Amino acid sequence: MADTRTRILDAAWESVLTNGVEALTLGAVAESASVSRQAVYLHFRNRAGLLIAMARHQDTASGFAERVAETTALEPRDAFDALLRAWFDYLPQILPAARALEAAAITGDEGAAAFDDRMQEWRKVIRAALRRVAGEQQLAPGWSTDAAADWVWSRVHPSTWERLVIERGWSRRRFERHTLGSLHRDLFG
Repeated sequence: MADTRTRILDAAWESVLTNGVEALTLGAVAESASVSRQAVYLHFRNRAGLLIAMARHQDTASGFAERVAETTALEPRDAFDALLRAWFDYLPQILPAARALEAAAITGDEGAAAFDDRMQEWRKVIRAALRRVAGEQQLAPGWSTDAAADWVWSRVHPSTWERLVIERGWSRRRFERHTLGSLHRDLFG
């Protein structure tokens, strides 16, 4: 059962990377995963459910979720930096799918739910890291945990990374260095 679910999720991920969200059909995913269409419906109920599960599965399959969990053992500000570095390393892997899901959000496709789910979950992870920083009295005056999470989330959003690294030719390390430096100045004083 778990193997079937994984095959379906991997097939969906490959389909989104290759053809975009708009071309993803449950029938095509079933064929690619060598399962029946009924099996896809049994596991995910509908296309939106498949897209959400696919994005969450990729976080685990890639090792990103594990790297995020490991940051909680660090001191709060070190954990914050490690969290963002893990994200910056993950972005090149997920950018094609993130771009496709974000485009679906703009056009009102079912992929919008998957994109929103992942971005809201990512904001919660950022907020949890900043709550630890605030608990150590290391958040600069004037910043609430929620406002700081919004600020960080917008600064490390896949579209921001894409604009600077892909479109403007910044190196990944330059983006990391400047983003972390500016966030430290803004949030930690």
